[in-house]
Amino acid sequence: MNSFSGLGFKFDPFEHLDSARDAHLQEYLVIPKAVEITLLDQPIAVFAKPGGGKSALRIYTARFYGDSRGVRFPVTYVPEMYSTDGNLHFEGIKLSLARAVFMYLVSYPDLFFGLTPTTKQKIKQILLDLPYGLEFHLNGLTAERFVTDLEQLLGVSALSGIHTLDRAHQQMALELENISIAESSTITLDEGFDLLDDAFGVKSIHILVDGLDGFVETKPAHALITWIEPLLDILERWDRKNIYLKFFLPMDNSDVPTVTTLRGLRTAALEWDDGLLAEVIRRRVFVASGGAFDSLDALSAPDVRNVELILARQLGEKQKLPRWIILKSRNLLQRAIESRKEWITNEDLFARKPSYVVI
Repeated sequence: MNSFSGLGFKFDPFEHLDSARDAHLQEYLVIPKAVEITLLDQPIAVFAKPGGGKSALRIYTARFYGDSRGVRFPVTYVPEMYSTDGNLHFEGIKLSLARAVFMYLVSYPDLFFGLTPTTKQKIKQILLDLPYGLEFHLNGLTAERFVTDLEQLLGVSALSGIHTLDRAHQQMALELENISIAESSTITLDEGFDLLDDAFGVKSIHILVDGLDGFVETKPAHALITWIEPLLDILERWDRKNIYLKFFLPMDNSDVPTVTTLRGLRTAALEWDDGLLAEVIRRRVFVASGGAFDSLDALSAPDVRNVELILARQLGEKQKLPRWIILKSRNLLQRAIESRKEWITNEDLFARKPSYVVI
């Protein structure tokens, strides 16, 4: 063994602990049965420990809805600051909506040209909320850039398999630039939601609320729920309009009555046992090897079996999370590569001091 490619992998399946950077996440994410409800058309709260897969599930969910070509429209909202202002979250969702609409247009630029002048004008009003300003992004559409540049800049994935910007994007940018609207012109969040149906035929909107773990580190668990209470208060009204809030929350909040007793909100815990953790690695191995093998057993000596399960069982109780078994698997392979052995051996598998490498 001298490299991951030398192991038979087309790419390193353990490279990214940050789900947002993992281009293959959709291919191999393991979803425990209990949290499959996240994909349903209804308000959901999913609880998990830090590193337990909340963001991975949120990204998977957004891309799952993206496959509907906008019929089920995902809007990812990750608060960028803390404030007691009751409008904070709604302003944040409005900004997130602008990002999502822009990436929808990038995904399907030809749809834009069939819209009425009034609808195009309203879309421009939504896009005025884009970070860095609309002009910045319109200039970006006229440059020869990859769609991945926009995805990374805005934190939103395209809803199609499009990879590069072309003449349709340039024409759309020029037309948007020439649409005249008043400088003080604005559009409310509800008007923005309504426009999605009128312009794109959207039948349901899924607002994915994530990135709340950092807040919990400095406040009591119940304080987080108090902070997002404005969203909980509007949950039923939005539900009746096919606007579904999906919360990805720290496990510490799983017994807060405000959430657990809220009518219309289904809850689920994202938890992991040894079997599921082993499957996390097997799935990655299968995809990265192009289906050539589905276990690290294939890279192991004849007397080494059930590698993934052994790795899962070696984790401490607080480490039984995807992040830790991915890291542990990477270190196992790294040790085998560095030792230039032909196979993973029991010595590699049961090393007393694994010396975790931070990725």
